[in-house]
Formats: sequence, structure tokens, C-alpha cells
Amino acid sequence: DATEAAKAIKLIRQQEKAFGRTIPYSVLFTRTSAALRPRTLQHIQSEFERHGVQGFRTQMHERDAYRAIFSFGGTLEGLDSSQVSNLSGAIANARAFAGEVISILRGETAPDSPAEAAA
Repeated sequence: DATEAAKAIKLIRQQEKAFGRTIPYSVLFTRTSAALRPRTLQHIQSEFERHGVQGFRTQMHERDAYRAIFSFGGTLEGLDSSQVSNLSGAIANARAFAGEVISILRGETAPDSPAEAAA
């Protein structure tokens, strides 16, 4: 996934040169562990940071509730907490990401570097 992200960033930078303007972008880490931070993830984050790539503070963690949406359809709010583990954690995670996106679009805040985002 990091390789594909690097390709996308390269394309964005090429388009910036072609159009003569900055194109805002940020990296979102998905399917991460809420409890663990593996060395490989830390390495990828530090490499992005070293190259000046911005990242969201919020990460979309690997959650049963997100898989349930694809299996059953609907929304997080529509899932049954007795059938999906840690639904409240998934809702809080999604709200944090949505709030961060809204803040960025309003110009209230800029995303931190990926290493700071995971802290």
C-alpha cells in the first residue's frame, strides 16, 4: 500500500508542475491496529515524514464494524452492537476522521506529519 501511495503522490506532484499550482493532499493510514504500532508502520510513517508528506492525525483502525458494513450494508449507526464488537470504538474513530476532514476543509487546521498523527 505504501508503494501505491508513493505512486499517487508522484502523480500529484507531476500535476502540480503541469498546472503551476499546489494541490493539497494528505495520507490516511487505514486498517491499522488501535492497540499496536508495528515497526513496519513506524518505518513507513517516518519515510513519509522524511519526504515531507503530510498525514492525518486520525487513522482508520481495523474494526469488525467496518467489515460488517460491507457484508450487511447500511451505516455504523445502523449496526447492532450486540452483533458487532466494539461498535462504539468504530463510531468514535469514524467521527474523529470526519471531524478532522471538516476542520481541514474549513481551513481551521492542517494535518500533522504521519509520525505525529499516530502518536
